[in-house]
Amino acid sequence: MKKIFFSTVVLATLSFAGGFMDMGMSGDLHVMLSSDRVLNEGQNKIKVELNKGEHGGKIVNAKDVRIKFFMPEMPGMPYMESKDICKKTENHFECNVNFAMGGTWQYQVFIKDENGKDYKHKGSVNLGQASSGHRH
Repeated sequence: MKKIFFSTVVLATLSFAGGFMDMGMSGDLHVMLSSDRVLNEGQNKIKVELNKGEHGGKIVNAKDVRIKFFMPEMPGMPYMESKDICKKTENHFECNVNFAMGGTWQYQVFIKDENGKDYKHKGSVNLGQASSGHRH
C-alpha cells in the first residue's frame, strides 16, 4: 500500500514539475492560474479557472476576465506591465502575457461573474521557477 501511495505522489509531482500554478480566494470565488510550462521571459499562455467556494466547486462562467502582470519601478528600471483580456475556452479562460524580464512580477485578475459581481485576485510570480501554492 505504501508503494502505491508513494508512486502516486511521485507521478503527480513529476507531471506538474515543468509548470506553474498559483491559487487563492477572492470572496466566495476560487481563482487558479496555471501554465503547462514554467513562466519565463517572452510570451506565456496562462489558464485561469474560476470555481464557486473552492477548487473543484461549481464552474463560474464569468462575463469578463482580465489579467495584469506588472513590475514596479525601481532605481534604473522603469515600471513594466503586460495585460490581456482572457478568452473563454471550454471550462476556463486563457490569457497571453509577455514578460519583459525575469524577476518577481505582481499580478491582478479582474473578474465580472455571470451576475455582474466584480472580483479581484492578487498575487505574485517569480519567473523561471516552478511554483505551486496558495496566496492571498
